Amino acid sequence: MITALILSFVSPVLAEIEMKAQVDKNNLTADELLTYKLVITSDEKNIPRVQLPKFEGFNIASQAQSSTVSFAKSNIKKIIVFAFILRPNEVGEFKIGPSQINFEGKTYKTEVFKIKIIQGKTKPLKPPQKDKTLPPEQPEEQGPKTTL
Repeated sequence: MITALILSFVSPVLAEIEMKAQVDKNNLTADELLTYKLVITSDEKNIPRVQLPKFEGFNIASQAQSSTVSFAKSNIKKIIVFAFILRPNEVGEFKIGPSQINFEGKTYKTEVFKIKIIQGKTKPLKPPQKDKTLPPEQPEEQGPKTTL
């Protein structure tokens, strides 16, 4: 009885944070995109800053963030979702390290993902080169034009 009474006062003080990361595939070609999604759920109003992984072997093509706050009785639940669309910039095997949060002396981490990228059908696009066979552009002449 006393333990239950003590827990009823202590449990609202204990913060709860859950982190879950996922990728939509672990094997892809250099032509494909990879989606990395991180979902953080907490009963805290203010979630500490998230340390995102380095996306080694990838360029970030797009990213988005959304958050939802819900109130039920006297409980607050906050959900933050980070989504990254990643474009491979190399062929090989890479690791996407954990995302993490440090909160009240505790570190929360997600899992590590091993990603294998193989050569695709297309090669990366290079910026167009200027055609050196064309004559240089001439500035327009000023004044009236006359014909003979």
